[in-house]
Order: sequence, then structure tokens, then C-alpha cells
Amino acid sequence: MRRVLVYLAAAAALPALARADELAEALRMLQQRYESTRTLVAKFSQEVESPTLAGKLTSSGTVSFEKPNRMRWDYAGPDRQTIVSDGETLWIYQPEEKQVLKAPLREAFQATTPVTFLAGIGHVDRDFTPTLESSAGDHWVVRLVPREDRGVGTLVLVVRKRDAAIEEARITDPLGTTTRLALTDERRNVSLGADVFRFTPPPGVDVVRPPAY
Repeated sequence: MRRVLVYLAAAAALPALARADELAEALRMLQQRYESTRTLVAKFSQEVESPTLAGKLTSSGTVSFEKPNRMRWDYAGPDRQTIVSDGETLWIYQPEEKQVLKAPLREAFQATTPVTFLAGIGHVDRDFTPTLESSAGDHWVVRLVPREDRGVGTLVLVVRKRDAAIEEARITDPLGTTTRLALTDERRNVSLGADVFRFTPPPGVDVVRPPAY
């Protein structure tokens, strides 16, 4: 009887061990891909749901990343917005409001930790506690919880098994607002001009700085 119980216990542990192995493989491939990515250009679609909103807010545009710490998001549509980082300063420009926010990059990223990984600044094992939500089909679904409590919430990544490309990211903040970000037409390690990550406020635009800046 004891031998049977040992076999049953071992059999019960196998799924957990398999999931741990899959999670380790997903994290290894994910980190390896983003460590080997010097630049990234893609189209994105974004959907925001919040308990305080009557419906969903949708937007789309293009995004560019370049290590170290440079990025540019161009939102199309009626609510246009441009977010630019030159590696030191973050600019958030809203042309309809004739206003641009200027802040130190690291300060801004401390407030939005999941973005640091997508921008290639973070490290999946160092900065997050990971769990594998699903490994069905051609994708892993990995949940990342920031190790430091910065009021950010969680990040869920839908990762393609074949090459560890992130096809979708879902960021949920402590207030229940969820942002879904899907990437398509991704191109890695392409040449990007320096002007992509430069921003000069247009004439007549108010520059707003956080109090500590």
C-alpha cells in the first residue's frame, strides 16, 4: 500500500513539475529574445477598460524601441498622442490639448514597472514574480507581478512558443483598469534614425513638469 501511495503522489506531482519546466522555458526564451533585440518596430492596437468608464477606449498606432531606453509611441485617430523617450527624458504630447508632459525617464518608469520590460529595460526574473497561466496551443500565457509594490498591478503576456514574440500584453492596475496591447507586423533590429527618439515641443504648446523635476 505504501508503494502505491508513493506512486500516486509522484504521479500527482508530475503536472506541477511539467508546468514549472514550461514556465522556466518560457522565461528563458522570453528574456533571450529581448536581450537579443536591439531595436523593435511594430503596429499596435490598444484597448482600455475601467470601472469608471461606460465603455472601452480603443486606439492604435505605431511603436518603436531602441536600446538603451529609447522609445516612441504614435497614437493615431481623433485622440492623437505621442510618447517619446530619448533615453533620459520622457515626453507625452497631446496636440489637441496643446500640452506636453516632460519628466525624467526613470521616475516615469518607476510608476509603470511593466512598461520597463516591454521597453527592454527590465528583467523578467529580477523584477517580477512569474506564474504560468496557460500553455495550450501555440502560446504561453505568463502572469508577471512586480516584486516591488509600486501601485502598478500585474502584467499578463501572451507569448508565441515558436520564437517568444509577445503578441499581447494585458496590464491591470490596482484600481481595476485593464489595458490590452496587441502587437503586429513586428520588425526586429532594423536601423532607426536618431530623430525618431527626439522631441521638440511645437510653438505655443505648454510644457508641464512634475513638481520634483
